[in-house]
Amino acid sequence: MKPKTLILMGVAIACGLGASYMTSRLLAERRVDDSETVTVLVAKKGLHIGDTIKVPEDLFQPKVFLKGEEPKNAISELDLLRSRIVKRPLRTGDFVTIDDLIGDKDGDFMNVKLAPGYRAVGVRVNVESSAYGFASLPLARVDIISTVRRGDDKATYSQVLLENVLVLAADDKTQRDESGKPMPSQVVTLALKPDEALKVALASELGSLRLMLRKINDPSKVEHSKLTYEGLKSGDDDRGASEDPDVHSDPAVPVAKTPKQEPKEVSLAEVKAPQVADAKASGKNHRLWITEGEHTRHQRFRLGDHNEVLLPDEAQDAQPPRLRVEGQPTPPKQNDEP
Repeated sequence: MKPKTLILMGVAIACGLGASYMTSRLLAERRVDDSETVTVLVAKKGLHIGDTIKVPEDLFQPKVFLKGEEPKNAISELDLLRSRIVKRPLRTGDFVTIDDLIGDKDGDFMNVKLAPGYRAVGVRVNVESSAYGFASLPLARVDIISTVRRGDDKATYSQVLLENVLVLAADDKTQRDESGKPMPSQVVTLALKPDEALKVALASELGSLRLMLRKINDPSKVEHSKLTYEGLKSGDDDRGASEDPDVHSDPAVPVAKTPKQEPKEVSLAEVKAPQVADAKASGKNHRLWITEGEHTRHQRFRLGDHNEVLLPDEAQDAQPPRLRVEGQPTPPKQNDEP
């Protein structure tokens, strides 16, 4: 083939390639100009389940897609990512949707409904202990009653353990029935502080729990929060009983305390209180309050010149130990008569 022909062929091929390139460029630019673009956010780096997106600018970057080719429901605004929690793992370059996140706008999630400092705690109930389900309605307010049955009737009691507690869910339902019907359930989820959760856990092991439904916006407190078995029989509430170590009540609930001694306190650290009757000798009267378990009684004594307890004549030979009134000098020792 002649050199001139080869040169012409090379020029023709080069012109064809150049025309093809220019045509593709023109078509691509025209397509971009004629079509709308969409910007979505993709992950800059991998994220794990439970990670909180505090600064979305550091974790996500924009990526441009042609309209119609962008990922469905992909988030394109950084504010929609702020302070949310990742529900599924993300790799670098992955887009994210609302369904992949948990945030304060997702009202159906239990951990969103909880107020700061509170925990969701489940309590097992039945139709009787939850007022046939009226006391287990979500967003209701209830009081918790703890009843402990012991071998000794004197130690059996019932008390209001906590007051004005928020109900979060009945079984797996966090929304009330639209018709207002009760929601009998087996487990009621309550919003409790950590110390309140400890009380409920211990009380549920010691006895049974009941829920009392409160009236809406009723801030009243229970006046007498504890009743013993003896108080039930006598018709009196247990106002003067000392607090049992196993009894747990809410700090906000007023609890009856043991009456204060008057006018002075008597120490019984090393001796037991003897049975003392009024003596014939002159002296001062003194009243001693004695607490035995859940009961409180008082004993009257006659005190001598040195604040010693005066005994009846027939008990002088026993030489019992003397009770000392705190804050007063110790009486001098007397010589024993033969």
